[in-house]
Amino acid sequence: MRLVKWHFGPPPSWRYHHAMPCPWSRLCLLLCLVGCGRSDMPLQTWGRTGSGPGEVAYPRAIAYNSADDSYFVVDRLARVQHWDWRGRYVGEWRMAQWQSGKPTGLSVGPDGNVYVADTHYHRVVVFAPTGRELRQWGSEGTAPGQFIFPTDIAFDAAGQIYVSEYGDNDRIQVFDSRGKFLRQFGRAGNGPGEFSRPQSMLIRGNTLYVTDACNHRIAVFDLTGRFLRNLGSPGSGPGQFRFPYGLDMDARGNLIVAEFGNNRIQAIVASSGRGLWTLGKGGRELGELAYPWALAVNRHNQIAVVDSGNNRIQLFAEP
Repeated sequence: MRLVKWHFGPPPSWRYHHAMPCPWSRLCLLLCLVGCGRSDMPLQTWGRTGSGPGEVAYPRAIAYNSADDSYFVVDRLARVQHWDWRGRYVGEWRMAQWQSGKPTGLSVGPDGNVYVADTHYHRVVVFAPTGRELRQWGSEGTAPGQFIFPTDIAFDAAGQIYVSEYGDNDRIQVFDSRGKFLRQFGRAGNGPGEFSRPQSMLIRGNTLYVTDACNHRIAVFDLTGRFLRNLGSPGSGPGQFRFPYGLDMDARGNLIVAEFGNNRIQAIVASSGRGLWTLGKGGRELGELAYPWALAVNRHNQIAVVDSGNNRIQLFAEP
């Protein structure tokens, strides 16, 4: 794996929060790599290929719960698994319907519940953290309140719920806290304010950021749906993307992006899109990535990356 930086600044501040216990030899190796200035090795990994507890089959979405420092991950077996901050398996549940397809997005709401974009069943399903289903809304269609392939869910400070979708819709719909339709914006295309598979969303303050995956850019709106700007262009250089899927923000206010096509994580300036650094390259070794779908920045400013093709989660300290 490689670390690429495109700016100069103070040395990175290494964090060792919540490292998993490991054999002495492995611990010595990890400390040596970190001590020598390597930031490209994960602090820890969890998950392995399989269908048992703590095992995953092509995971593709993650939600971080800052209240208890834990994670929820959904995979292609339509299982939502819960891990604590140490990467220890807590529990799981399976979507009630999954034969037609599996979810591609989930979020922890301000109420502490888990909101799942049940993509191929064209609805949002809300669960208690224990897996008990609480409610759902949506059906297949293009009318207000209907969905075609919903991908992600985000929340603003007023409690409104934003749902992205692709297919025939390629739009963002906004609902109240109970799922009542309020408004929508966006349409299919490659022009300003248009989408080609909006995959992930992030709300900070009065600004909404959307990974416009097949347009290889980040679209930026205010919360009324007014288009502000696009960030990025197709490519592998600084500030460029190939299928940006996952999205979060670090403590410095930079956007952290999982690039499915470039097999890397990239940090950009949220206001300008200027590239700051990247982590990762394609591969199967520790620190390498295979089709990363999603990521989450935790309260320690560590980045949990859904390394989908390698059937694992890798946790990195931010450079």
